[in-house]
Amino acid sequence: MQSFLELAGVDLPIIQAGMAGGITTPELVAAVADEGALGTIGAGYMTEDALREDIRRVKQLTEKPFAVNLFATDLEVVSGDEQPMQPFLDGYRGELGMPLGDKVIQVHDYLEEKINVIVKEDIPIVSTAFGVLADRLIKLLKKHDVILIGMATSVDEARQLESAGYDVVVAQGSEAGGHRSTFDVTKHPDGYNIGLLVLLQEMLDAIDVPVVAAGGIHTKNQIDALLAMGASAVQLGTRFLVAREAGTNAAYREALMQAGTDDTVITKVFSGRPARAIRNRFVTEVASSGVPLPPFPVQNQMTKDIRTAGKKSELAEVQSLWAGQGVGMIEREETAAAIVRSLV
Repeated sequence: MQSFLELAGVDLPIIQAGMAGGITTPELVAAVADEGALGTIGAGYMTEDALREDIRRVKQLTEKPFAVNLFATDLEVVSGDEQPMQPFLDGYRGELGMPLGDKVIQVHDYLEEKINVIVKEDIPIVSTAFGVLADRLIKLLKKHDVILIGMATSVDEARQLESAGYDVVVAQGSEAGGHRSTFDVTKHPDGYNIGLLVLLQEMLDAIDVPVVAAGGIHTKNQIDALLAMGASAVQLGTRFLVAREAGTNAAYREALMQAGTDDTVITKVFSGRPARAIRNRFVTEVASSGVPLPPFPVQNQMTKDIRTAGKKSELAEVQSLWAGQGVGMIEREETAAAIVRSLV
């Protein structure tokens, strides 16, 4: 079995997670790559044109390999029924001086277009969340020698990825920030909530491809212990949120540096999928409102304008402050290079 380092063509067993929503700027991805780790563009919500632009910018900044992260599920949806959640959300829009929300919610999916961009731009590594890519897409990527990394929150999901032809599996513990990759949130409404240590050991015993550890990782000591257990590499997201090159806004950064270990909660209020975030006013009020939550990605689209306004106005209380359980260890902003060096 080839190691993660051999497959990815990088020097360090560290992956910067592909966090969607504008966090993984080309500058962040390139800075991580230049240090010998694997930088990742978070392309889950991108259009193909935006992805192409970011890929070409990263290539201008570094000659090192990097990855693109995609959602394996089809996001295409049109919700013509008026959602009871929308009038409730209009209360926030009124406070922020925004127009009322749309009655018809439409989300476009650009997965196949983005995979075509990846192939044409000769990207060597693709990681996916929320499931397994369709077989024809896997075959297309494999035809172009793309290494596939899949995120899993259970042994069953890991086996599905291995059987489908993925080269590496990420064991994503319940400590992880943001959306974890649970495949079926209908069957598991709060996602699989298995701690990293247990999940990692189970996956190491169950599958024959390299396993990457993810969830709550912030320090070299943690990484050394996980590698000693048998992990081929580690993946970090929250630690890179305060990298100077990241697209994290000032209010979000301040919330990360002020948060303690017990300040995160798994919530569906922002997107309709369970995700770990710092508890704030929006989390508390929407959760206690009793208003039915539409599923992902409808709820995600409905709250998008509010979250965007929160970013522009630097109001942390209405933003999705994704963060893992290790957020309490964050003390200051650093360059991406300094973060990587501190981990090795």
